[in-house]
Amino acid sequence: MDVRENILEKATELYTRFGIRAVTMDDIAKELGISKKTIYQYYKDKSELVSTITKYHFDIESQRFCGLTEESKNGVHELVLLSTCLRDSIRETKMNLLHELQKFYPKAWKMYEEFKGNVMKESIVNVIERGKREGLFRPSIDAELIAIMRIEQVQTFLLGNLVPRDKYTIEEIQMQLFDHFMHGLFTIEGHQLFNQYTTNSKNNEEQN
Repeated sequence: MDVRENILEKATELYTRFGIRAVTMDDIAKELGISKKTIYQYYKDKSELVSTITKYHFDIESQRFCGLTEESKNGVHELVLLSTCLRDSIRETKMNLLHELQKFYPKAWKMYEEFKGNVMKESIVNVIERGKREGLFRPSIDAELIAIMRIEQVQTFLLGNLVPRDKYTIEEIQMQLFDHFMHGLFTIEGHQLFNQYTTNSKNNEEQN
């Protein structure tokens, strides 16, 4: 691993543990045993470092969503896989860091907005349209409108203070929202398939 990658890795670790604003370039240099001047040879300032880390993170997140259509058997199955991707993504994304990006790092926050508006939205639209073609989702559903509503709903709950965090975890909030979202999409056949996948998933978890 070269110096540039070492800086990225250490900065990511420190930002995740302590928050972006709480960690200085001096802190990163000290942890790596290098001078702050060395860091500035690779990154002109902290904002550039944060933007680079953010881009790397969302590039990885984008890869999670690739290939779900080919991997899945039908629209309901793809929606279940998409649910897993979203759950894992939320679990690994620190909400306090998103708050900091939104408030202090507009370039990095724009990357999040683009990821949300392109990758996440496109994935939801595609799976809804597929499910409609297969007769598994209700034909009257407006895929794009529902995708936008779904994404904004999740962001409102995760970044806002609507739900007491001492009572519900982020993952619990996400799963309840997604369960409600999914059941509003299905036809009778879609419901039957979803119940089948859910039962199989629970059986596999119990066996493991």
